[in-house]
Amino acid sequence: MADLYPMLQTPVLKPTLWGGRRLAGLYGKAAPADTAIGESWELADHPHGTSAVANGPLAGRSLRQVMEANPEELLGRPAFSAWRDQLPLMVKIIDAAQDLSIQVHPDDAYAARHRLHHVAKTECWVILHAEPGARLITGVQPGVSREALRQAAETGRLDGMLVEQPVRAGDVVFVPAGRLHAIGAGIVLAEFQQPSDTTYRVYDWGRVGPDGKPRQLHLDEAMECIQIDGPLPASGGRGVVLDACGLLVESLVECDAFYLDRVRLEATMLARHVYRGFECVMIAHGEGTLATGDGRQTWPVAAGQTWLIPYCVEEYCLRSPGMTVLLSGPVER
Repeated sequence: MADLYPMLQTPVLKPTLWGGRRLAGLYGKAAPADTAIGESWELADHPHGTSAVANGPLAGRSLRQVMEANPEELLGRPAFSAWRDQLPLMVKIIDAAQDLSIQVHPDDAYAARHRLHHVAKTECWVILHAEPGARLITGVQPGVSREALRQAAETGRLDGMLVEQPVRAGDVVFVPAGRLHAIGAGIVLAEFQQPSDTTYRVYDWGRVGPDGKPRQLHLDEAMECIQIDGPLPASGGRGVVLDACGLLVESLVECDAFYLDRVRLEATMLARHVYRGFECVMIAHGEGTLATGDGRQTWPVAAGQTWLIPYCVEEYCLRSPGMTVLLSGPVER
């Protein structure tokens, strides 16, 4: 297989009951006119979908194929033995035309107790677009017991029990595994997460599936997963920091699962891998160019694109007056 280079990803578009059409208008992610797209899996190595390479000699190859052929070059020698079975990061753009179900994802302790063959799912949201009045659900109100929450979910009377958070473009919300949450209607966001698709629904707004029946709830599993008592893990973000290249970087997340940084470019950014592994670059706003550190290869980049920078590409350069980028990858343990 050809030598690795910065790889633009072709996403997997996922139709959903609650999705919309804004991904086509905002980012050119085309889908059939009669199809509501809820999720664009921008970077994915998952049994239910894998992104593919869109540029260069490897165009058309799936991320899984690239990983299998070049594990050390892509992932990094210190890490490839732990990650070669699945890329430890998944990145999505989500378009919520309707409220998503109120849900929770399991943590490592739950997965271990039940001998599940998947990792936990901690995630972070970066709001890209929000209609006036849009809000998220980001937890349970203090003093609400597990028993009261379950009874309210069974009757659909959850008013006053949940934390609702109004949002606007640019807001960042960290959602550790175990936190009850939901994305509200009118929001487009970037989601950086562990590569699990396990979701336990608590309430689905009385919605019915394609078969005309209410979608399944998972109250037994959810009530065991939800963290009600005690603090949840913090994001670990360090705020605005000065990186090794002298660039101001907004450290949003630095948890056990992944890091997430935001950079607003003024002109040129020369980037090096934060940890000894690959890096994901999402263009959140604007347009510019991405080049290898030696300048031999250059590509145009635009909002809504997601690029995978292999470990073997030690440096890369982003150029743009006013482009905003989100940088993410696994944290070295």
